[in-house]
Amino acid sequence: MTESQTGTDAIAQTLSAAGVRHVFGHPGGEVVELIESLHTHGIEFVLTGHESTAAFMAGTVGRLTGVPGVCLATLGPGACNLVLGVGNALLDRDPLLAISARTASSRIRISNKQNLPLNDVFAPISKWSVALDGSATSQTVRDALVVASTPPRGPVYLSVPSDLATTPDRPDESGPLRPKLPAADETACDRIANALNAARKPIGVIGIAMHAEEAASAVRRFFEETGIPYVITCQAKGTGDPAGRRFLGHVLPAAGEFPISRWIQESDCVLGVGFDPVESSRSWHFDVPLYVIADSPIGFDQFQPPVECTGDVAVLIERLRNSHHGGVDWTDAAIAELRQQVDDAIRPHVASTANGVSPFHLVSQLRQLLPAETIVTGDVGAHKFVLSQVWTAPRPGTFLMSNGLSSMGYGPASAIAAALIRPNQPVVSITGDGAFSMMVQELETVRRIGVAPLFVVLCDRSLSIIKQAQQSRSLQPRGVDFLPVDWVRVAEGFGVRGRSAATLEEVQTHVETWLARREPMVLAVELDESLYAGLRYE
Repeated sequence: MTESQTGTDAIAQTLSAAGVRHVFGHPGGEVVELIESLHTHGIEFVLTGHESTAAFMAGTVGRLTGVPGVCLATLGPGACNLVLGVGNALLDRDPLLAISARTASSRIRISNKQNLPLNDVFAPISKWSVALDGSATSQTVRDALVVASTPPRGPVYLSVPSDLATTPDRPDESGPLRPKLPAADETACDRIANALNAARKPIGVIGIAMHAEEAASAVRRFFEETGIPYVITCQAKGTGDPAGRRFLGHVLPAAGEFPISRWIQESDCVLGVGFDPVESSRSWHFDVPLYVIADSPIGFDQFQPPVECTGDVAVLIERLRNSHHGGVDWTDAAIAELRQQVDDAIRPHVASTANGVSPFHLVSQLRQLLPAETIVTGDVGAHKFVLSQVWTAPRPGTFLMSNGLSSMGYGPASAIAAALIRPNQPVVSITGDGAFSMMVQELETVRRIGVAPLFVVLCDRSLSIIKQAQQSRSLQPRGVDFLPVDWVRVAEGFGVRGRSAATLEEVQTHVETWLARREPMVLAVELDESLYAGLRYE
């Protein structure tokens, strides 16, 4: 870096060297020089229709590649619109670097026009919130990338004064001290091994607090060889083997999970393999004998697991496998019966009615039609519970969902990002019509950047999971229903192919057409919301 290099050039050069190839966002006049610097250093700025989309997309890139995804906004409203996606990255453990402009240094003490305390706004929802000031910019950005990538992975926020673009950076000065990162602590591993060997009814809970790509094979080998039954959280799909002989089902959250939860509560040793309670709205993990191996501490405020061992999960699970000599009283017959109870709870008696198809049968059919390597993104709503239990993922990185924050609108944005960086894999977004309406403007983004995801929109014209909560509390369904939308015409208005389906046969026809001729498509499927089964809102 030369002494005459500006702060924006220092940012762009550092990001490029780290492997960043896309920055997602919505510009303002305060960041146009930074966008130009990004272009100069081989980084494409991807315009999105809304800043929350940009942050969701950046989080998806971080989750899939391990290199923090980057989003960019202007000051004021642009920065505020990043908050949703930054909060999502914090609670869903996605490495993310969020950058926004802030008021120019020459004006920050004399003008309150669009002048918000942005670093204070982002501090509670990020791992590190830094105000760049033109000194040691490259080192600060490098530190930010390290913090975002270190477990528990999450977002870092940088505010950039608009005059940083024209001011030479001062590389010889010291930058802000990055926060102290948690150190690995493997001292409790023997205690966990002893508890596991003494247990008669152990159960494993596989979660997200690990490097899934590196640990998946070791995790699968452990449960296959020890014979310990296990469950998989929805965010950890693909890490454990859904076809394993001792697989019980999905939890946190998933339709029909409550028979599984009763088993967990009966266990004398719950082994959390990457279990992170950020995924859980249930209470069983507060009361069971929980022993955790994870890539970082999982405690929160007053909750701390009784025994916790942090470090490389692939290494730790191998140590447990090599030292395991315990027995398991759970029988194959009992496991088969439990699986049947889950299936009975979530499978409606009919596949469709005159009002539409069953969500269970629709998801089951999509799983059969789509290739194993398909990347599927889910959204938040009643369909999330069905997807979480029914969809099977062959490996990590093929099922993406917002769960820690549980933000509507995540699914379509995540699918666009996945299609951009994994162009050779089929990418499908499965979302309710309420969530899709929040992101429909991004169909223009899809066309402009040339990606081809399939958007399956589940049309019941209702926020069905909230209606279910109202009904379970003997309340009238208020504020949850909306008028029908002609999604085919909406899609065509954006220049995207639109199709509708009222039967499973029509769904099959349209999905096969999309697979044969890959281009963006919106497939609106009529659902009968009365056919949701096995749901319980908490």
